Amino acid sequence: MSDNKTFSLYAILYELNEREFQRKLHMFPEDLRYYAILAGSIIGSENSKRIKEAPKGIIEDGEEFVSKLLELKSPEKDDVFREILETYLIETLKDELRFCCPNCLNFNKCLGIENLSVGELFKRRANGEETDEIKRDIKIQIENALQKTPHINTDEAHKLCKDFIHQYNTSNIGEVFGRYADIAAKLQNDYGIDYRKIQQQMVAINMEFYEKSSGQNKNL
Repeated sequence: MSDNKTFSLYAILYELNEREFQRKLHMFPEDLRYYAILAGSIIGSENSKRIKEAPKGIIEDGEEFVSKLLELKSPEKDDVFREILETYLIETLKDELRFCCPNCLNFNKCLGIENLSVGELFKRRANGEETDEIKRDIKIQIENALQKTPHINTDEAHKLCKDFIHQYNTSNIGEVFGRYADIAAKLQNDYGIDYRKIQQQMVAINMEFYEKSSGQNKNL
């Protein structure tokens, strides 16, 4: 993957991750949003440790950030935080499995990722050029690119787009649930979350994924 193509993809993913972060953050009252940020950081860090493609630097940065947040306020015995961790974990799993454009194998192709020039701008920003003009231009270019992938916020892209192919299928989805079960076990050990409740929710999510995948296969 060329340098420009790589940074164009980083720019798109950065924007989409920011949108998801804001969506999850606003699920909680304002006075609990520190806990939501902490929960998201913990789950993101645990996820990156279990994804083979995750760069070592990102894993280390995630661990360091979580450590600094825990130094500010450590909520190991807080029931409210445990509930937020449980909710955030399930919402993160749902995001990864949603039938939407970013989870489609054709996402980069539809974006025309090789022809985007936003990568050059995003690389400059990543290297410290944090000007308002660059941030504005990046935003505009990303918005224009995402118009080619209109089913970003849906969970029905398999019905709306004949070319939709989910990044996971019935053969490899078990690895995803195994990863989240492993994270849930770690969070149970560290923070006392209800592992049994998480398991029950994961079973329901798994069944829904299989139903949608089966419907998608019939339409192909």
